Amino acid sequence: MFFVDAHCHINSRQLRTSASSVVSRAAAAGVRRMLTVGSDLPHSAEAVELASLYGDRGVYATVGVHPHDAAAAAEGLPDELLKLAESREVVAIGETGLDYYYDHSSRNVQRDVFRMHVEWAANVNKPLVLHVRNAEGDTLAMDDALAILDGMPEKPALMFHCYAGGLRYMDAMKKLDAYISIAGPVTWPKGGELRAVAAAVPEGRLLCETDSPWLSPQPHRGKLNEPAYVRFVYEAIAEARGLPLDDLARIVDANAARLFGWEPLYVRV
Repeated sequence: MFFVDAHCHINSRQLRTSASSVVSRAAAAGVRRMLTVGSDLPHSAEAVELASLYGDRGVYATVGVHPHDAAAAAEGLPDELLKLAESREVVAIGETGLDYYYDHSSRNVQRDVFRMHVEWAANVNKPLVLHVRNAEGDTLAMDDALAILDGMPEKPALMFHCYAGGLRYMDAMKKLDAYISIAGPVTWPKGGELRAVAAAVPEGRLLCETDSPWLSPQPHRGKLNEPAYVRFVYEAIAEARGLPLDDLARIVDANAARLFGWEPLYVRV
């Protein structure tokens, strides 16, 4: 059985020094596709480098500026970052979006940089990986993100990573034809609403991820997360949807291949 980790950070401070071992453990666990994600210029360059080193083991890259770091791109996206998107290892732009939980960059700047990424992804015809996190107890970040997307004349394909919008935004996700990627919290004891979301996502728009090294699934709570643990996410979602695990693996594989343009793991006959 084969698995896809649609969003991970092998290039993170916690994992990059042992990247070879991380990728090897993932392969041993059946993980054959890993999307390692850029969050600023240095981390995007590292994502591309790791995808070049481990491309034969299914590692791909994104490049972009995380909302935490949006202030560094307030005057425009760096030319070096734009150039990185031309690398053959890069299959998506991001992660970008809005994070009103921490507000490390001002909200106005976050919104401006988000718009830059939407335009960039549309121009280079690559999907956009979105990070949208509300402040505690409100929905403003998601509302603002949807308003921005609604106001853009051209939109790329969209993936909401580590989706946390709950059931209330499912109609909006369907209207956008967005892919929804679900991470480790679906395995947590208090993840009931996310399991309901996992059951409700249209089959053709469902993805699974670790967001490693963060958000470890329940069997590894309190420890560093890594792509090898994505199987636990699949198991929780398969149970929520009433599917055999192998069926879910095939569904996610087909969805990821369609979105990111890489070769599917399962050959359809």
